[in-house]
Amino acid sequence: MAISEQFPVLGVMISEIRPKSVSGAQGESKAPSALPEDSFCRLLNSLSQSLGLLVYFFCATSVPYAVNRTLHGYQLRDGAWHAGSFPLPDLVYDRALPKSSDHYALIVEALNELKRLKPYTLLNGSLPGKLYVYSVLSGNTKLAPHVPSSVGYSGAHSLELAASQHEDGIFMKPSAGAQGKGAFRLIRAANGWQIDGRDRRNRPLSHAFSSWRNVCSWIFRFTAGAPYVIQPCLKLIDETGCPFDVRALVQKDGFGRWTFTGAAIRTGESGSVTSNLHGGGTAANAADVLTERFGEEVAARMLQLIRRISECAAEVLEQHFGRFAELGLDFGIEQDGRIWLLEANSKPGRQSFEDDEHTYEAAVMRPLQYALHLAARQKPLFHSNRNQGRYIQEVHP
Repeated sequence: MAISEQFPVLGVMISEIRPKSVSGAQGESKAPSALPEDSFCRLLNSLSQSLGLLVYFFCATSVPYAVNRTLHGYQLRDGAWHAGSFPLPDLVYDRALPKSSDHYALIVEALNELKRLKPYTLLNGSLPGKLYVYSVLSGNTKLAPHVPSSVGYSGAHSLELAASQHEDGIFMKPSAGAQGKGAFRLIRAANGWQIDGRDRRNRPLSHAFSSWRNVCSWIFRFTAGAPYVIQPCLKLIDETGCPFDVRALVQKDGFGRWTFTGAAIRTGESGSVTSNLHGGGTAANAADVLTERFGEEVAARMLQLIRRISECAAEVLEQHFGRFAELGLDFGIEQDGRIWLLEANSKPGRQSFEDDEHTYEAAVMRPLQYALHLAARQKPLFHSNRNQGRYIQEVHP
């Protein structure tokens, strides 16, 4: 019996591989020295071997070239990535991070084409633009007190209205952005207005303006027609003036239930307006940092509230936007202890947890356990044996 008939096949769709990481001159026919999110992919590959899952990694550009119900992909063997042909997947875990609208369209088309070749179960869906997500979250009575006021940018009038409503300034970010790219803060200054943030390449930017008209002109050019969200400028800094936030990770477990995996504090550079790791931030255990700042009792209450908000947000978002395997929720904490839900991410990274071995391994293991749960619901597609078939009793998520 073929391996793919014994065990469910999980295909992990990754971002496109940079040519310089591919060995040899024949492009994708050769194995790369590293995959995108390489440490995550390596551990995912290793952990899957004990669970009775056949896991491999593939790019969206490989899908049009699928032949004989096989797909070009990569698998880890003896510590190195090897290229090969693998059975079309029974389940797909989408980890491809689009860099543009064209790239996003390519990913969507690849998933659609793959489904035409063979029906599969998608572990994780995707979230729409931030403004729609904020609207859904703020529509829940439990979550509304923790969601910042959010409106769409529609030109000078929307800027003027927001600035008049928020004396401490406003914060603007792309509705489809990530990693803090393109986000900036607008505040009043002694001689006019000050903008600080990051450009689309995640480089720091800072501009002073003497007139409101110049502010509006700069923002119009900078946003370049892309949808932007306007929020109040919250005071989310530590005692040294560095911005910080809390990254919480909630994931489905082997029974299809939402589980709080962990939380980490991300601290940005002094003077920065974001704390993202891609923008130079650092990560630390949330309980340790919050205990140092607020005391053990207050820190415990904060983390418990963050946990409740995270699990509630996951359920609300899934009700509106379909199945998710995991969500990264970013929280801001003001100096008076008020907690804000800042972001929801359907493809959360694990970098914030890399220094916590137990949490990091759990964060990688849970998507595999959830994949097995979904596979078990599809019986009798798969055949197991006593030694390696570890399928879990069906419980609807």
